[in-house]
Amino acid sequence: MYFTGEFDETVDVAVLGFGNAGAVAAVTAHDAGARVVVLEKQPADNHRPNSRYAAGFFLVPTDVDGACRYLAALYAVNGEEVSPALIRTWAEQTAANPGWLSEHGGEYTVMDLHGEHDTLPGHDAVTVYKAQPTAPYPGCPLHGFLRSLVGKRGIEVRYDTAATTLLTGPDGGVTGVRAGQRDIGVRRGVVLATGGFEGDESLKRQYLPVTPAHFYGSQDNTGDGVRMAQEIGADLWHMNTWPGHFVARFDGTGYDGGTGIDLWGSGRFGPAADGNPGAVFVDGAGRRFLAEPGRQHAANLELTAMDAARLTRPRIPTWWIFDDARFARAPLVPTYSGPAGPVRDHDWSTDNMAELERGWIRLATSIPDLAKDCDLDPGELSSTVARYNELCARGRDDDFGRDPATLTPLTGDRFYAVPLWPGGSHTVGGPRRDEHARVIGVNGDAIPNLYSAGELGSIHGLLYPAGGASLAECMAFGRVAGALAAANRTGVRAGVPARG
Repeated sequence: MYFTGEFDETVDVAVLGFGNAGAVAAVTAHDAGARVVVLEKQPADNHRPNSRYAAGFFLVPTDVDGACRYLAALYAVNGEEVSPALIRTWAEQTAANPGWLSEHGGEYTVMDLHGEHDTLPGHDAVTVYKAQPTAPYPGCPLHGFLRSLVGKRGIEVRYDTAATTLLTGPDGGVTGVRAGQRDIGVRRGVVLATGGFEGDESLKRQYLPVTPAHFYGSQDNTGDGVRMAQEIGADLWHMNTWPGHFVARFDGTGYDGGTGIDLWGSGRFGPAADGNPGAVFVDGAGRRFLAEPGRQHAANLELTAMDAARLTRPRIPTWWIFDDARFARAPLVPTYSGPAGPVRDHDWSTDNMAELERGWIRLATSIPDLAKDCDLDPGELSSTVARYNELCARGRDDDFGRDPATLTPLTGDRFYAVPLWPGGSHTVGGPRRDEHARVIGVNGDAIPNLYSAGELGSIHGLLYPAGGASLAECMAFGRVAGALAAANRTGVRAGVPARG
């Protein structure tokens, strides 16, 4: 919004959002000599950004050139052309994350994990690290560590303060931000780090390729940064995709407003030799349709197909079918980062009984009866399970190529089902950014004094590189945005002083 008034106060850099991207941007700008204020929408006593509930994995290139080839190949699958300079900045800066963390006292371990899409060139040029706790914190150790860096520097964080409008000058450059009743001027710039729009039903319906899509990320991520940037002419990208997989969602339980419960990482399809029970995914016809469980951050792509003749989406919901061995083995949800639900706020029972009693899990004493309870064709589901058990006996999935080590038959006299939906932790769409973390306008030029970092306008497109790519990007572009915002000297236009 074009602003001609006086500011209530002026700072060097305003950072909007206090997740990992905002924290790193604030620390970097402060260390470069800028006076920084962080504006955070959530209250201090209920501060639950996605960063707090991540598992703490972050992607690290081991070969920058190879990582560039990998990201370019990921874009090429969807025909997307992205600036090589932006790709190289991503590779160089994410490769620098471990050194930056070590320099500031962070700790981590190296995992034996690599690029998720192993048919593409350069997938082996990235690996995954995992942040380790440096002090007690009720959440992701990486976020706890980054919060501590902000606190040690005395950087002001204003909780319960939602930014609503970006203020601009005669040249269209950003000169400040409106938060509540206060107009805050900036001498150097604004960093948008407000997260995605997984908590906004209207934006999801408008932009995502399928409805419904249920997210277990913060429901306070309602696209504030998208709207603020749009209002001053920002170009958007990656609005129609997200790194998605199967999530559970239950009516009438507090999780019926579009939110989901993460079921990834729950040991559903571990090696049979380790005693892991069997399970299959079936569509609305009761048939398998993929090598379970699918690619972790691209499984949503398997779900979006529409039957144009019947005007239905036959894979929404997908049904997770399993036996009593799986039910009794462990909770159906991953437990490595605490409770389940939207930002992990549901304490899933250790024996799954509470959820069974709520009706979240369907139970029957035969496959045909289970099919009836799920509105599936009993004969078709029975044939599917019989065929799957036959493939298990052969030790080879001739239908979909599932990992032979995970082929455990469904047996016993108690069978279960859970409906699964397309979803995930976060969206990636938002204002387009360049290699300098500058927000790009619809005319192709950078909007002066406006930067972005994190899941808002993420660099990730149709395909997600690997687990931990988001946390890596948050740190990498948080540094780029914070450094360049602090170095900028053209923020507040001449002649408009702050009041007081």
